Amino acid sequence: MALVAAVAMPRWTAPAGSVAPSTPSPAVVPVSAPAAPAATAAPAPAPVRPAHLNLDVRHSFRSVDLSVTVDGKSVLETKLAGSGKRFGVVGKRAERGFTRTLDVVPGVRIVRVRVRSAEDKFDQTRVERFDLDSASVAAMRIAADRSGLSVVADRPPASKAPAAPPAVSVASLVPVPQEIPQPVRAAQAATAEQAAQAAQSAQEATALAELYQSLRSILIAMAGFIASVASGFMFEEFLKSRNLSPFQSGRSPSPARLSHAERRRRRRAGKAQESVTSP
Repeated sequence: MALVAAVAMPRWTAPAGSVAPSTPSPAVVPVSAPAAPAATAAPAPAPVRPAHLNLDVRHSFRSVDLSVTVDGKSVLETKLAGSGKRFGVVGKRAERGFTRTLDVVPGVRIVRVRVRSAEDKFDQTRVERFDLDSASVAAMRIAADRSGLSVVADRPPASKAPAAPPAVSVASLVPVPQEIPQPVRAAQAATAEQAAQAAQSAQEATALAELYQSLRSILIAMAGFIASVASGFMFEEFLKSRNLSPFQSGRSPSPARLSHAERRRRRRAGKAQESVTSP
């Protein structure tokens, strides 16, 4: 009966959809919020290119030493050779020219030019100020003779500063939280309560299913034990009915075995009598 009851029991488990998360989270009803204004993306800065300073030097000395510094740093040191006089040892010496282009970092720069001639006992210096932009071009025309050193500076036109973008307030980028209406709060509370009830029902169903499975396992074990005991008892009764039971003691041997043993005993007894009666 226990075996029949265990086999006839249906396999009952908790429904798959009844298992709820351990911590039910209440449903959140989305509340429309005003879209935050997108921040104006700052344009990528243009790559900074060096400014250019063109030098045009003219002199009428035998030789001169030209040195140029920018913000106190030497950028050019060279010796310029002169030319001979137009009429041999007399007359004015012809001018010699020299040009060079220097790359300068953009910004406000102080350019210092020094021209020296030891043979003609000449040493003069001029200083110019330049406000250079990226890739701008400036020029200096330098003339040196016995009357002195003159420098004419050609400065690039001043560029207009780009207009600053309108300032964006940080407060305008943060969305202002809105108050949740009362109906929405009530709906959220009802949804949370339903979720809690569903979770409790799922836990109860799971516990009942586990108890049912344990009871079914116990009934199957009992049925197996009873079946094994009944089988052993029936097997022993079968052996008893056939006179083959090994548990019976003092059993009389079969007639066939008695006759054989009796014959052997009598044969031995006969041989013993013959040996006694023989002379």
